[in-house]
Amino acid sequence: MAEKDAILVVAPAGDLVLDVSQAEGAPRFSYRVDSKALRGSSRYFENLLSERFSEGEQLSAALAALKLAGHSNLADAPVDALPRISIVDVGRTSASTIQNLLADFLRAVHGEDLSVAAPPVPNLANLAVVADRFDATETLSRYVRRKRYGALLDAKSAKGRISIGMTEERVRQKLLVGLLFDHAPWVTRYSKHLILRDSSQWQPGVEEDHTRPLWWNLPNGVEDELIQRREYILETINSLQSHFLRLYTSGERQCKLGYDTSIQCDSFQLGEMVRFFTRLGTLRLQGTIYDNTEPTYHSGDIERLLESLRQCSSYQVDRNHAHCGLRTRILPLVDLIQNQLCLDTTSLDIGLCLECWNNHRDTYAWSEAKRPVLWAQPRSLTGNRMLSKGHQRTPSSCLHRHIVVRDLFMATERDWTARDAY
Repeated sequence: MAEKDAILVVAPAGDLVLDVSQAEGAPRFSYRVDSKALRGSSRYFENLLSERFSEGEQLSAALAALKLAGHSNLADAPVDALPRISIVDVGRTSASTIQNLLADFLRAVHGEDLSVAAPPVPNLANLAVVADRFDATETLSRYVRRKRYGALLDAKSAKGRISIGMTEERVRQKLLVGLLFDHAPWVTRYSKHLILRDSSQWQPGVEEDHTRPLWWNLPNGVEDELIQRREYILETINSLQSHFLRLYTSGERQCKLGYDTSIQCDSFQLGEMVRFFTRLGTLRLQGTIYDNTEPTYHSGDIERLLESLRQCSSYQVDRNHAHCGLRTRILPLVDLIQNQLCLDTTSLDIGLCLECWNNHRDTYAWSEAKRPVLWAQPRSLTGNRMLSKGHQRTPSSCLHRHIVVRDLFMATERDWTARDAY
C-alpha cells in the first residue's frame, strides 16, 4: 500500500473494510475482508460484528443498503460503498509497522498464503500476538500446523536443538508460538531452557515493562510458573549442600572405617567441604547475632552449577580414608538431579507439558500444587513407582511421571541418604 488510504484486498468479494491502527493517531491501514471469515475464525470479531454491538448493526444496515442499490454481487460493489470498521491496537508486537503483519494475519484467517512462504520465528511470534489479541489462536494454530511451519523451522535448526548462540528473545518467541499455536515440542524445550538458563526478566530490580512484546511476559500464568519452577530447583540443589553440612556438623560419626582417625576424618572433611562450597560461591558464612541480609537466588546456568559441584576433590585425611568425604557421596545425588535437568537428554519433566498444562493444570502446575512434606530417594524417578500419598491417577498418560519428578523438587524436606545402604 503505497498510499496511506489505499486498501489492501484480502478478499476480492469481501463485504467489509477494516481500518486498523496500533494507537490513536497512529498510521491507519485498510483491508478489504470477508466478515463471515472473520466471525468464523475469531471470537473477538464474532462478538464485535454481532448485532449486540453497534459495529454489527452498522454492518447489517450497510449490507442491506448495498443490496437495495443493486449490488447483490459484492465483488462488483465499489470499495468506497462498503461498510468500514475501525480497530485500534493489535497487541504487543515487535513490528516497526503493523501494515504487513495485519495483512498476513488476515490472509491466514481467510485461508490464503502469507507474504513469505516460510516465515521466520519473529514473524510467527508477532502473528501469535495478533492472534491472541483477536482471540483467533485456534484458527491460526490449525493454519500453522497445516503449513508445517514449526517442522520446517526445526529442520533448519538441526532437528530443533537449541543453538549455543540463540538469544533469550528468540527462545521466548518460540515458546510463545508453541503456547499459542499448540506446538508442544517448542513449549517443553524452550520453557526448560528458560528455567535452566535464567532470564534477564527475573533479575532483582527488573520491573515489568508492559510496552515490550508479549513474549517478554508470557501469558496465562506461564511466566510465573517458570519462575516458580526455577526457584524450587535451586532450593533442591541448595538442600543437597545443606544436607552434607548438617551431617558433618551433627556430631554423628560419618566416617565408616572405625579407625582411631575417624573423628579427625570427619573434622577434616567438614573443613574441606566448607572451603569447597565457599570457593564455589554457593556458601556464605554469615553470623546470626545480627543478620540483615536479603534472600538471594543463584543467577545463571543451573547445569553449570551442577557441573561445579562435580569438581569437588577426593579429600582424605590420610591414605586409609581414600573413599571418605563429600565426593563419593554427592556425585550420585548430583547425577540423580542432573538426569532430570540436562537439556541434552529426553527427560523433559521440568519443562512445561502443553497437554497437561492445558487440560490438567490444577493437578499439574507447580504453582498450584501442595508441597509434599518429605521426599525420600526412590529406586527410580521414572519407573513403576506409585504416586505419592494424596495424588490420584488422572487420564493424562504422562501426568503421573511429571508429578513424581515434581515431588522431588517441591518437597519441604528431602532424605538424601535414604539409599546409602544400597
